[in-house]
Amino acid sequence: MKAKGKGFKKLRQFAESATRLPLPSGPSPIREPLDVISAFVTAWNAGDATAIGGLFAEDADFVNVVGLWWSSARSIRKAHKRGFELMYGGSALIAEKLKLRPLGEDAALVHARWRLEGQVTPSGEPAEIRRGIASVVVQRLADGTWIAVSWHNTDIARAADTNLNIEGVVTPASYLPVPSATDAAGVSEGQSGVQPVQGALSEE
Repeated sequence: MKAKGKGFKKLRQFAESATRLPLPSGPSPIREPLDVISAFVTAWNAGDATAIGGLFAEDADFVNVVGLWWSSARSIRKAHKRGFELMYGGSALIAEKLKLRPLGEDAALVHARWRLEGQVTPSGEPAEIRRGIASVVVQRLADGTWIAVSWHNTDIARAADTNLNIEGVVTPASYLPVPSATDAAGVSEGQSGVQPVQGALSEE
């Protein structure tokens, strides 16, 4: 534990000594904190990586669903440009649910549940629909507009509690008991189970 403590202290000192770029003066396309989601969705569905990069501060952080960490607006733009070329070209991103938590006057946390349709596999075949949650921190600029400083995406793995590393492959796993045949019949008859959320772009 002591060695780990020293290692963490060095990491913290390194992070605190890193040069931080100033926030841009604006204006940003984001007029209100929740607009970061609609602007991102619009840019995604247009396949516009440049517009996506324009939503982020120069030293913003973006962590994608497999833990790739991009730490500048430039790298965020380049990563999305590559994604549109390889797997997401022509895909459709839909925001299904939004939640806003102000963090003082000049910052806010936005959560968005999303659905992605039209992704293709490495061999070019249609892939199944994915759902996930984005956690986004936005900061107010001097002109009153907002900019994203952190974005973290997580895929939703239904009927799972956590992930396991199984022979080098991260795999969703459930620690709940396997339902009996009687329980399964009850779910199929609508006696229990989780009800789906209807509608799109709702706020809570």
